[in-house]
Amino acid sequence: MSRPSTEFLRICLLIGIAALFSGCSVDSEQRLSPIRQQIRSVLEIPSYEHIYREVIYLGKENSFLGFRTLDQRLLFAVDMRVQAGIRLDRGFQLRPAGTRRIDILLPPAEILLIDADEESIEQFFLLERGGSITHTEYYDEIELSKESVRDDAISRGILDKAEENARTLIRGILSGAGYREIRFITVDPGEEGA
Repeated sequence: MSRPSTEFLRICLLIGIAALFSGCSVDSEQRLSPIRQQIRSVLEIPSYEHIYREVIYLGKENSFLGFRTLDQRLLFAVDMRVQAGIRLDRGFQLRPAGTRRIDILLPPAEILLIDADEESIEQFFLLERGGSITHTEYYDEIELSKESVRDDAISRGILDKAEENARTLIRGILSGAGYREIRFITVDPGEEGA
């Protein structure tokens, strides 16, 4: 009985290794596809929301020859909803690192929405001499205040809370799928391969 050549054994070994790895990646991809979809559907909604009660003051004055021709003052409050979360289109990936270990690449949390609830507008003070304050002026002031609301929300940690909540949701999904070691990696949305 003759022995197989070493060249033949090497080829068989390479084919076996290739089959093993290709089978793992297909199996792994089939296993990860529903998990990936579940994570996407859960994180389509913002992972943190805060409601601000913003007080806004509008004042205008005009004079002509020492006489006041326009004096408009308005003080009102409006509820502003700020939502933060993770935009998965900016670099979300699942990378298995073993049978029970997985790496999750996530972009950082960001502000997704700042919206004023027009029905919540409460007027405290109104003075209209020389002309009326229009609804457009109300809305312009509300738009201008959105930037300060955004800055305040960020300084109070809304992005950290949104990221923490997103990670908790993802950890729950992956733990339920049998992963015991879950590692989160924050990626820059502009990074290649993200």
